[in-house]
Amino acid sequence: MVITRAGVLILQGLSGALVGAVLFYLLGSLIARRWIRVDVYQLALSMAVAFLVAIVCEVYLGKLYHLVTGRPLWQYRVWPIHGGYTSALNFIIWPVYGYYFYLLHQVLRTRRITIRPRWLKGIASGFDGPLLFYGTYYFYYLPDDLRHYTSIRVMPLYMVMGVILTLLLDYLHERPPRWRYPAVFYLAGVVFVLAG
Repeated sequence: MVITRAGVLILQGLSGALVGAVLFYLLGSLIARRWIRVDVYQLALSMAVAFLVAIVCEVYLGKLYHLVTGRPLWQYRVWPIHGGYTSALNFIIWPVYGYYFYLLHQVLRTRRITIRPRWLKGIASGFDGPLLFYGTYYFYYLPDDLRHYTSIRVMPLYMVMGVILTLLLDYLHERPPRWRYPAVFYLAGVVFVLAG
């Protein structure tokens, strides 16, 4: 059986996502000081919505930054699509961010930490760094203000994405659970990836 380069990338992405999911869960449970109970529907919703919001914002906020400054802010190095503003592997990576986002909010709820107004929870999305993806940078910040590990310039853009994600999830959490919501959001993200 021959595995293509795309197959290898997908297997690497899935294995990294699995390791990350386990570590996020264990760390969240440690901080919460008890095992986090998972609502499967709410988790699926968070993962699907995060995927669509993040991948669309990544491309269009990245293009907006490039339009305003004349230079791109980041570049994907592994399976780049949409002009390098995102990666085809983000159908795996961004749902894991939604998983992390869900666990973070479960920890806040468990610790009885309330953030008002609620959209402020999205501000934490501004702090990140590129993943090392099996020997290469998955993506790379072009400004060297923080040695390419991250960039102060990217933080406001990811904060905008985080606020959009938070507001949309808050809206959907108030609606009766319907499995079509996570399905539609995830499929819309896949269509966006395939269009790249």
